[in-house]
Amino acid sequence: MKDIQDKEIRKVRLRLIDLIKSFFVGEPDAEKMSRWRGTFSAMMKETVNPLFDQSVRDIHQYLENHSLSELQDEYYNLFVDPFAGKQISTDASFYLDGRSHGKTLVALRTFLAELGIEKMENVIETEDSLVVMLDVMSRLIDEEQNSEAHDALRMQGELLEKYLIPLANSLQEACGKNESAAFYQACCRFFKGYLELEKGLNGAVVSH
Repeated sequence: MKDIQDKEIRKVRLRLIDLIKSFFVGEPDAEKMSRWRGTFSAMMKETVNPLFDQSVRDIHQYLENHSLSELQDEYYNLFVDPFAGKQISTDASFYLDGRSHGKTLVALRTFLAELGIEKMENVIETEDSLVVMLDVMSRLIDEEQNSEAHDALRMQGELLEKYLIPLANSLQEACGKNESAAFYQACCRFFKGYLELEKGLNGAVVSH
């Protein structure tokens, strides 16, 4: 029975990771917006933790009251337009080292080498980017099923505490300074709410 329960929990965690990635990988489109509306409408019925639950309500309300073009404009201003003066990075080094491709990236590459994980050649993002680190987290969650489950949990805790949690805090601060980033402010809170969920499973410390 416990094995079945653990398997279901892993499925939920992996779905949440895919959902967070979908916010940051590519411009929002009609298919994404429709999927987000359905997902967050369903999640309104669940209770996880205060930060997570409030972000679910905020995202649901935004999606119900804003158009796709407004969402695309926000994405473009934040992640694409170099002249808007509002562009933010999703790379950990940018915040932790004050520049891209810093020592945080070097440390993370060493960490991944110890895990035997290599970035695929067609992936243009650096290893310390949000989407790549979430891919690594997904792999470590999958590895809980094998005989090295204890090591997988330990590595998850290290990835969370050293990289994902600091990045989540920095992203939330960066988006919070932009009054026109209401949707992505809520997405950052959702990301941190997810990390609180992982904290309960890994014992990592998430700051508010």
